[in-house]
Amino acid sequence: MIGIGLLLAVYAYAAPVATAPVTTGPDPGLEASDVQQQYAAWAKSKKIKGQAAELTCSHFAEGLELCFTKVSDGVRSYYTSADGQTAEQLLSLAKGKEEAAVAPLTEQYVDGFNPRYFLVTGQPRAHAAMLFPDALERTLGGKCVVGIPAVGALVAWIPGDLDFDKVMAVGVKRMYDTLPDPVSPLVYTWDGARWGVWAEVRELTPQLP
Repeated sequence: MIGIGLLLAVYAYAAPVATAPVTTGPDPGLEASDVQQQYAAWAKSKKIKGQAAELTCSHFAEGLELCFTKVSDGVRSYYTSADGQTAEQLLSLAKGKEEAAVAPLTEQYVDGFNPRYFLVTGQPRAHAAMLFPDALERTLGGKCVVGIPAVGALVAWIPGDLDFDKVMAVGVKRMYDTLPDPVSPLVYTWDGARWGVWAEVRELTPQLP
């Protein structure tokens, strides 16, 4: 899913078309916890009111909201209450197959470390693997942790090597700080019932003598 900043810019400058739109979707994507407020502020600035100013999203985990987008004649936009579908209904349509959700994961290595990690970047459905935690763990080969640093980006690995875990957690935080459309600096784990926070990188404040 594209990020709300870029998405709203595209939406604002999209020219109207005379023909009936060709629509694909819904696509699921995780957004920052304040996405509703961001969208509401943008809608107000464009004098959009009522249900069209309310995103159709649901709470997913700490710091994460699950939202949905569609593409109509090449322009991606969010589903809102004006579309007349609940988040549960959209999820049932958007979830797709677990094989397709984990297929974009590519194996990567960090210089100097034996453990591997898996990465998805630049894909509208990059976060879909979070909807299939069991398939995600099978793909990685064990219980894993996951970072969602930005829209269209997912990082996952099997924890256990303390130094490697630190490098990866810091990497997730740096991606969050530097990539467009940041989502969360947290690292998540699946407990069998829900996604919870596994780690958070915090900046240390130097202590003055």
